[in-house]
Amino acid sequence: MAGALERGWPLLLPAALLSVYGWAAWRRFRVSGTWPMDWTEPIRRWLEAPPVWAGVQPLLERPRLVLAFLEGACGKERLARWAAEGAGLAGILLGSGGFISFLAGEPGMVALFAVLAAAAPFLRWKDLNRKAEERRRQIRRAMPELLVRLAIVVNAGENVMRALERCAMSKDHPLALELASALEAMNRGESMAAALEEFGRRCGIPEAKRFASAVLINMRRGGDSFAAALQDLARAMWEQRKAEARTLGELASSRLSFPLAVIFLIVMAMVGTPTLLMMG
Repeated sequence: MAGALERGWPLLLPAALLSVYGWAAWRRFRVSGTWPMDWTEPIRRWLEAPPVWAGVQPLLERPRLVLAFLEGACGKERLARWAAEGAGLAGILLGSGGFISFLAGEPGMVALFAVLAAAAPFLRWKDLNRKAEERRRQIRRAMPELLVRLAIVVNAGENVMRALERCAMSKDHPLALELASALEAMNRGESMAAALEEFGRRCGIPEAKRFASAVLINMRRGGDSFAAALQDLARAMWEQRKAEARTLGELASSRLSFPLAVIFLIVMAMVGTPTLLMMG
């Protein structure tokens, strides 16, 4: 009897998690008359409860900033959904670990799945940072091309607003999307200074803020002075892009050194083992 209980206790984990989740979904149905719209809603409703939210909100401040950078805005509902996805993934790993441990007859495997469940939210946070850094890299790479295109259009005789509109026509890139959002804000009546300041903040790189400052300083001068300022700024950003490309190339080569060393050791073992056996 004791042995059966020892082998069967991991099933308590998935049973408890499913019971809590089912109770939360049923409570949602009792209150609103509808079942949850997605699988994270019961967890999200629990997180949004005032006592719980007051405790977890400080921990979610940095993810909120990154989500706002990636998506333009991040309200309470979006942040709670992101946190609920992480908590739900951790619960799925823990419940699956209990079930697999029961099937394998190894209760100690629960500890391994518990570690994976605890690491799941941190891995999602790391992935979020990776996406934010990739977006910054895309914007940084596209900034010199935008400046060169803008200088050409200004030299062709267009004013600043029309030149910005032409450069924002391609909306398949984060930089073009942010520029289009800034132009849309200007068309709604927002001042150019405020729109470009918000543009620099949303791009999240110093180069965008320098571009916004250059536009604001030189937009009234126009003509050759504005185009020359854009070209100087583009030249400096091209140099930064080259330096970044060299850094990424060095990083890629350093990452390849370890696999090459492992392959070399494997080949040496394959070649040297028969020789040592023959000598023995």
